[in-house]
Amino acid sequence: ALYESVLPGMPSYKSILAHLSGQAIMYDKHKEYYWPAAANAALSQIAQKLVSIYPTPNTTPMKELEASFENRFAQQIDAEKLQNSIAFGRLVADALYEWSKTDGTLTPNGTLTPCPAYVPVGGPGNWVPTPPGFLPGSGACQGKLRTFIPNVVTELRPPAPPAYSTDPGSAFYKMGEEVYTTTINATTEEKRISEAWRDLIGTNYNTPAHILHLTADIMVKEKTNLEEASLIFAQQGMAIFDAIATAVGAKFHYSILRPITYIQNVLGHKSFTTQYPTPQHPSYPAVAPAAAHAALVIMEDAWGKNYAFEDKTQESLYGTWNFNSFAALGEHVAISRTHSGLNFKFAVEAGAKVGKEVGNRVLQMRFRNN
Repeated sequence: ALYESVLPGMPSYKSILAHLSGQAIMYDKHKEYYWPAAANAALSQIAQKLVSIYPTPNTTPMKELEASFENRFAQQIDAEKLQNSIAFGRLVADALYEWSKTDGTLTPNGTLTPCPAYVPVGGPGNWVPTPPGFLPGSGACQGKLRTFIPNVVTELRPPAPPAYSTDPGSAFYKMGEEVYTTTINATTEEKRISEAWRDLIGTNYNTPAHILHLTADIMVKEKTNLEEASLIFAQQGMAIFDAIATAVGAKFHYSILRPITYIQNVLGHKSFTTQYPTPQHPSYPAVAPAAAHAALVIMEDAWGKNYAFEDKTQESLYGTWNFNSFAALGEHVAISRTHSGLNFKFAVEAGAKVGKEVGNRVLQMRFRNN
């Protein structure tokens, strides 16, 4: 929505919405626009529409933020130009939102599409609900949504995971032991990293939000202009969405059990617990590294692989970290899944590979006219 709302002011670029959907958003070339105001209106409008799926959506902070920018813009441009820009931004948001309702996430009425309860396939090595809550599988429909890159879920599905075995001499058994040893010996710093990348509703930013927040911090530091920012955010959003869909699609395709199940029932460490509860879906491939690396590929393209930066996204809770490369940040995401006991190393590595491949596919999309 951000990208499309400022696109008419970016003559070197073309509409991705038109490419993906065949829809064109028209604007009156005889009117004057102020693209920051169009962006502000589009972001606020689509954010308000997205939170409308909740029973009691709180849109007040969004409206207040939008109004604060409008008041600033009103001091810089005339009223007619401001209103033209606001109207166009909202037109873009409405069009994008309506198109988004055809990807399988929402119904035509704007409510979440029900996802049938996942039934575990059963048999040795396959996923079963995990402690402490033993909750049913969640997210099985994510891999069936329409993606920005056609057929990416099947085309980039990782190869089959290592063969399941309970033989103490097998590779799978050793991988289970590795998770156990790594988790019980995790250092204070490794535990801090795991907490900072925990998808905890209400306090933490989840992985996509964490990465996007960090991206915004870098943009402020680098004084990235609106054209470049809208492109980067569009690429990241598309890459993250498709990486998650691809990873989750593979999870339910292979249905590999979680380490805690193997460690407790096969290795015999009945009291073993993960640093925090295991997510309600199969283990392979890991989804957080997929989402993170998809976005990191876009950041590397924008600022270089050896770009130095500070991550203070979760500063109030866990402090800050300094990195000399985006790959180093990716290693933190990996640690958060291996050293917390949530996942096998092979699943984390496969997730990272999926994310990188999806990110590179997005970079190949033709945003520019030439």
